[in-house]
Amino acid sequence: MIRILRSLPLVIGLLAGLFLAGCANSPSVPASPDVLRIGVTANSPPMIYKAGGQHTGLEADLGRALAAEMGKTPHFIDRSWDRLLPSLQAGEVDIVMSNMTITDERRTLAEFTNPYLEVGQMLLVRGNELHFYQDPKIIALVDKRIGVEPGTVSDAFVQRYCLKATIVPLSSPDKAISALAKGRIDAYLHDAPVIWNLSSAGASQGISMVPTPIGAEGLGWAVRRGDSVTLKKANAAISKWRKNGQLAKMVNRWVPTGQ
Repeated sequence: MIRILRSLPLVIGLLAGLFLAGCANSPSVPASPDVLRIGVTANSPPMIYKAGGQHTGLEADLGRALAAEMGKTPHFIDRSWDRLLPSLQAGEVDIVMSNMTITDERRTLAEFTNPYLEVGQMLLVRGNELHFYQDPKIIALVDKRIGVEPGTVSDAFVQRYCLKATIVPLSSPDKAISALAKGRIDAYLHDAPVIWNLSSAGASQGISMVPTPIGAEGLGWAVRRGDSVTLKKANAAISKWRKNGQLAKMVNRWVPTGQ
């Protein structure tokens, strides 16, 4: 994003990269009974991202609603994806609300709420190759370059099941459209809500999603082990919103299908 005359674009790009890297982790704030510190990686629209400097998306709506239920002020704390759970363990955030799939491995690091949304993994591909992926599980059998966000369930899935594939790490989902359009990858795997958004954004470049998901998994919020109060209140909120329709209303605002 930044370079001088002929070399100006390179210099600018390097400076911008350093700037963005420095902004990935926002300063911690002290724990307070009046504040709910919400850890997020704001790079996954429509779930959690920034627009006009404000945290936006389904998780942002849910975070503000949860803070209100708890009688607290929400404070979003940005962390890179690989720092979310360590920040929770270190007491830098009170809860992680960031499009996180509940897995056995993550349960060893934190407590998780009941799922608030059931999703699956989905593929983003070039539209003229969509027919090849009618059954998306074909990716486990072929030698393809599959883009993933490191540290995600998608990354783990490809490493475990797609033994012939070449894994191409992409630091954030917004890089997937360009990588597909330029032929750097053959497919991109991520959670369904992220793929829905990317499919819409990439339509003008001939990018499409494979409509059939791979499996089903629950999204939930991570709470520090031993923090039974936050866990109980978060689960109570999910239950209440599910019964009164508020959860479905918030979900349907951001994703094309809800509960």
